[in-house]
Amino acid sequence: MRIYYTRHNISTQNDMLEKLKAKLEKTIGREMKTPRDFDFLAARIYALTQAHISSTTLKRMWGYLEKEQNHKPQPFTLNILARTAGYKDWESFEKSSEEECDSDFINNECLKVSTLIAGDTIRLTWKPDRIVTIRFEGMDMFTVVESVNSKLNKGDTFHVSYMINGEPLQLYCLVHDGGAPCNYVCGRNGGITFNIL
Repeated sequence: MRIYYTRHNISTQNDMLEKLKAKLEKTIGREMKTPRDFDFLAARIYALTQAHISSTTLKRMWGYLEKEQNHKPQPFTLNILARTAGYKDWESFEKSSEEECDSDFINNECLKVSTLIAGDTIRLTWKPDRIVTIRFEGMDMFTVVESVNSKLNKGDTFHVSYMINGEPLQLYCLVHDGGAPCNYVCGRNGGITFNIL
């Protein structure tokens, strides 16, 4: 097994860890801010990899525990976290990060619209403070029922076939304020988070 600390200097190692943490937060669609967030991440890691990493280990890695701000994760932990983010192992993640490619695997929670029932309601949120509640009408069509700090308005309709937490959401054939159909993207920077109500 390759030793993690031989490839990069300390500054680059820390940069890689920060990239991995950001990727994991994007993958699960939430930032690590509370103990419940770390419990959720630990459960998602197990669901995706069948490997157990304790929430305490994750808290150490994120610097959540004050006494362990400079915790250095073990190679096993790095490999599992990289797998959770959609990579074969830590080395693959390092290589991909160095190449800065535009393509990536997505392990984020995904919602196929075909699994919904007409009348189901979903809350969409994205940065900086957008909150939009939508109702599924059937045949991949939605109606906006409430909009806070968004350009979308109540009564707008659009089509979507799937939603992915942490990724931008593209709305097709959006009819905004009764105008001609157009396309629209929510959460271009940072993606959206969806919750079925």
